[in-house]
Amino acid sequence: MTKRTLYIFTLLVFCGVKMSAQQTITGNVYDDNTKEPIPYVNIIWLGTTNGAASDINGHFALTRPQQSAKKLVFKCIGYAADTLFISPNMKAVKVYLVPESTSLGVTNVEGRQSSTYVDKMSLEAKQSITQEGLKHLACCNLGESFENSASVDVGYSDAVSGSKQIQLLGLTGVYSQLLLENVYFLRGLSAPFGLGYVPGSWMEGISISKGVATVKQGYETVTGMINLEYEKPQKGDPFFLNLYANSEARGEINAKANHKFNDKLSTGILLHGSYNGLYSYDHAGKSATGTGDGFMDNPKQGQFNIVNRWDYEVPNGICSQTLINYTHDYRQGGQMNFKPSMRGNDSVYGLGGNVDRIYFFTKNGAPLSNTSSFGTQIAGTYFRQDAFFGQTDYMAREGDIYFNGLVNMQVRGGHYVDFGASFRYTDQREDLLSRPYIGAIAFNSNDNAVKDNFFRQEIVPGAFGQFTFVYGDKFLATLGARYDYNSFYNAHIFTPRLHFKWAIAKDFILRGAAGKGYRTANIIADNFGLLASSRDIIIKNNERLKMEDAYNAGLNLMKVFKIWGERDLTIMLDYYHTNFVNQVVMDLDQDPHQAIFYNLDGKSYSNSVQLDITAEILPRFDITLAARYNDVKTTFHGTLMEKPYISKFKGLIVLSYRTKYDKWMFDLTTQFNGKQRIPLNLGEKQGYSNPYIFMLAQITRKFKHFDIYIGSENLTNYTQEVPVIGADRPFSNAFDASVVYAPIMQRTFYAGLRWTIK
Repeated sequence: MTKRTLYIFTLLVFCGVKMSAQQTITGNVYDDNTKEPIPYVNIIWLGTTNGAASDINGHFALTRPQQSAKKLVFKCIGYAADTLFISPNMKAVKVYLVPESTSLGVTNVEGRQSSTYVDKMSLEAKQSITQEGLKHLACCNLGESFENSASVDVGYSDAVSGSKQIQLLGLTGVYSQLLLENVYFLRGLSAPFGLGYVPGSWMEGISISKGVATVKQGYETVTGMINLEYEKPQKGDPFFLNLYANSEARGEINAKANHKFNDKLSTGILLHGSYNGLYSYDHAGKSATGTGDGFMDNPKQGQFNIVNRWDYEVPNGICSQTLINYTHDYRQGGQMNFKPSMRGNDSVYGLGGNVDRIYFFTKNGAPLSNTSSFGTQIAGTYFRQDAFFGQTDYMAREGDIYFNGLVNMQVRGGHYVDFGASFRYTDQREDLLSRPYIGAIAFNSNDNAVKDNFFRQEIVPGAFGQFTFVYGDKFLATLGARYDYNSFYNAHIFTPRLHFKWAIAKDFILRGAAGKGYRTANIIADNFGLLASSRDIIIKNNERLKMEDAYNAGLNLMKVFKIWGERDLTIMLDYYHTNFVNQVVMDLDQDPHQAIFYNLDGKSYSNSVQLDITAEILPRFDITLAARYNDVKTTFHGTLMEKPYISKFKGLIVLSYRTKYDKWMFDLTTQFNGKQRIPLNLGEKQGYSNPYIFMLAQITRKFKHFDIYIGSENLTNYTQEVPVIGADRPFSNAFDASVVYAPIMQRTFYAGLRWTIK
């Protein structure tokens, strides 16, 4: 061996030793509250300039420059910085950053989770309700989880079925996407009672985003997105039990059980059972005797709900989550003396039916390299509903399968590219035989002239791509577009969307979003309360209704101030505008005996302005103040009019106080609801409703392993004077239980117990 060869060999060995010493460290960064990945976290070795940033999925990879570098520093706007010691043999890590709003103060002994907070890192204007926040209300189900939010309104669709619907930006919830862990969940025919299919104690958190979502989530978002997070088995307690009962004879039980087989595999079971059929009350409305109107205030109802999920995760490798959910719901309402055997009877008015729903999703992902990853989402729904209102019969069937594949990669300059493809197959059938009153000409959805509006099979393949521009921690923008083809409408759908976030200064953030959205209207499911009336259903000119098509754009400005005691005061102001190109209009103003459906012929828009102020004004005393203004108008039979049943003004005050160590919690929520336009009806009330105040309160006592809580809803006891028009003539054309503009339930008291095994 020559000296030159020996020199080269020695140099290669030396370089090999040096390279082997540069160990690669990989990991993932998560939000400590929501457990969601945090993108664009700055990660650097302490005392060096060597670092990296997490990708869109919170993943990062970097090499150890030298053996003396033992600590990684994690920094991200909106989160408390953290430093992690890295041992010589450590190759993979998981890091959970604490949002600044919940970080420890210099004089605090221990931290606590906020009830709600604004995600400072999120590209969208996202408000999160934490698991702790859900405990401040009765929260029996999702429909009761937004009482202390000014952004989302929840109300009954009618006075007899118990069906609830939400509003966001002044428009009904059908224009918002409702996701479960970023996968399609409640849509289509599940909408009328879907809010009741999600028990409150199952949820780990809720995030509410206004405006259009990114193109990764499809083309259906118009006004916003609500994403639910269920408890993850690898993070959940081994066992949890919640018992609840209220003064309306409603009782329920919720249970959660989790088990970790090892560091990679875990499973969880969620159970729910509720029943309020022991006794029926008739407090609402007035009859000749002066008490009640002869109708059950709440339908008798029973529900069984079960979820099983499996999570498998290899650090920096394959991750998989699979969930399956079965729900059975039964309800029976109407006049007090109605029994199920009387279905179809023309002397005693009854309503009810059964729902069976099976839902599943599986999410799988894996890294392709240190800067790219691949993921898939598959979800499916089977829905069956058999319902009746008096002599009207409604049978709904829905089958839905959805696939979404996504690639995310970091490109030169630290920017990101996302692209992928999706596929959806939907089979929806609304079989309606409407006989709203004795002697009415029945409306049959099977008639060939209107059948296409009730029976649809949609095949929707699509592809999408978006580019995310990152300028340090100051500016972030995403420009995306997607193309879809809808086979039923033979429609080529192009959906552009833009989002940006600009950190103008420390704790001063401006966000914006703009884009298009489309959706298929379901005439009955979207307006289920209509069946609780004697209105004749009419499709104008028997026309085939088109897809709904709208633009949405908005801005959100947020500023955080430091007040006494270094506590945060957050002020947030936003404005969103929605403009419809086409909308399926339900016209209730031409004739009090008719509901006429047609494609929009004129203007339809929504303007929504909202101001939120949140602060911890004293130690452990939080206050939220909010005010919202909605201007929502639609063209009805050639005239631009305010859309009915939408509160133009809303105010909110939420007070929450905790004693030291959180032994006692006191919560009071006050809503100021402005007037609503009431459409032409049978004469009991039309024009505008009166403003009213709605209040809720709860007291919680915490012990080591269990909590006891008591509370009340509708403390002011304000109710709608006539919830059921023509209650004494339910089979005539003078009957209407769909005119609901105020609370229909009187003051209600409840109590419950939460028990946790750690």
